[in-house]
Amino acid sequence: MTSSMLNYLFAIHKLCGENGEIRSVDIADEMHVARASVCKALDRLTDNGLAYRDDSYKVRLTSKGEEVIGLYFTAHAFLSDVLTDKLSLSKENAEKEAVAVLGAMSPSTVKKLDLLAHGIREA
Repeated sequence: MTSSMLNYLFAIHKLCGENGEIRSVDIADEMHVARASVCKALDRLTDNGLAYRDDSYKVRLTSKGEEVIGLYFTAHAFLSDVLTDKLSLSKENAEKEAVAVLGAMSPSTVKKLDLLAHGIREA
């Protein structure tokens, strides 16, 4: 999982809210990127089975995308808090740095970080 893909997944998750789907233009506005960049990212996300875009350009996460969010969301919050509390980064910078770090980690390492965030030590 790249940090770029994670950023898009987090944005889609945030914007979908109760409705469950959004427009690609909403993602572009949220992330302050061009719509062409969103289209390329959505192509990658759909190719990986993480998001779905219908004929009316509505976007939603797939169940696999929701699983990925579930794994990375807690790890992201935990790592952001560590970067804020221990390194005195601003909340905004800590959140960006946490995505960059998580994007470089293997899913198994992210899972271990998620367990640590929940206070669970592996046997």
